[in-house]
Amino acid sequence: MGRKRPTRKVRVEFRQNRQIRRRSDEWTRLYRAAEQRLEESQRGETVRAKGDLSRKRTILVDQKDLHAVHESEWQRGTVIKVHGLFAYVIDLGGQTWECTVRRILRTLLIESRSPVTVGDRVWFSAQPSAAAALAAGVIERVEERVTRLSRRDARKRQHTIVANADQLLAVISVAQPHLRPHLVDRYIVAALKGQLRPVLCFNKMDLLGEDTVTAEDDRQPRLSVRDAIQEFRVLGYPCLCTSAVTGVGLDELRTALRDHITVLSGQSGVGKSTLINALQPGLNLRTRDVSADTEKGRHTTSHAELLPLDFGGFVVDTPGIRAFDLWSVEPGELEACFVEFIPYVQKCRFNDCSHRFEDGCAIIVAVENGEISARRYYSYLKMFDEV
Repeated sequence: MGRKRPTRKVRVEFRQNRQIRRRSDEWTRLYRAAEQRLEESQRGETVRAKGDLSRKRTILVDQKDLHAVHESEWQRGTVIKVHGLFAYVIDLGGQTWECTVRRILRTLLIESRSPVTVGDRVWFSAQPSAAAALAAGVIERVEERVTRLSRRDARKRQHTIVANADQLLAVISVAQPHLRPHLVDRYIVAALKGQLRPVLCFNKMDLLGEDTVTAEDDRQPRLSVRDAIQEFRVLGYPCLCTSAVTGVGLDELRTALRDHITVLSGQSGVGKSTLINALQPGLNLRTRDVSADTEKGRHTTSHAELLPLDFGGFVVDTPGIRAFDLWSVEPGELEACFVEFIPYVQKCRFNDCSHRFEDGCAIIVAVENGEISARRYYSYLKMFDEV
């Protein structure tokens, strides 16, 4: 039996669907009617809620404000899929459990849209179930996340897509849809913010034409696809060039994924599911074509799922996204996500330099001298405005 962890008591809210109690005791009318009736009514005793104290209960939490459980009472596992109200958990023995989430746990994690997500390491209790297909359980606790890949939903809440992965494989198509280097920059920033190692996979190389160029906004220089790939490679990011049709680069991709927990992310239609099927055909993930009119993909992956690979490691296939909003990146943090900026930051005249218009900015001088890519610098300016 493991050593009991230090705990403390906290008060948490009950469910917030209680109606306001209507007043049923008409003391004023009784008093005016007859003093004797008031006196008789005072002899009775009733019990009622005592304000806000009745809206809360006491629970035990540990030093990290996580719901306290003991190793001897619950089982440990990893969330492999979340679908609706159910989280599917694989335990240490390889058995899959269909679990719900304890309400008090959702209360503790109310600020997050996803209190339980794919990759979470959880503690759960077994529950009786009439269904024989999967064992049933209730998630009692979520361990602290080591890494996370997050984005922001329409209500400005944090949506954690995947937890506890160690690298992000950004799948980018070179055609259909066309390459957007600024979106690649966003993937890199999101990975670094989540403490993930970014790996860039440029897919559909069989569709690459000799005169294919990137399509960016008017402020940014236009580069050929090969020049854009070389730009990221010079910065030190692993760059893989693949094609599920011809098989180019699949061996290198298999090596990059082996023995890692890898998040696959990219726009709809870039070929994430097709690449996984090419590496491990037995998975049979759904694929669909890209719209010829809009060059936008159609969603085939509806939810994130942790998938084991026969050659070692796991991949997390995530729903395709057409825009990757940066979550909780402070403007002062952004410069550290552009590795080529780091040697010049200390040379700026002002400690709080934003590298946009300040006199004596070493990064602006480096861009003018060609030491820093003008395209990457404009990408930084665009992200700075967003965050």
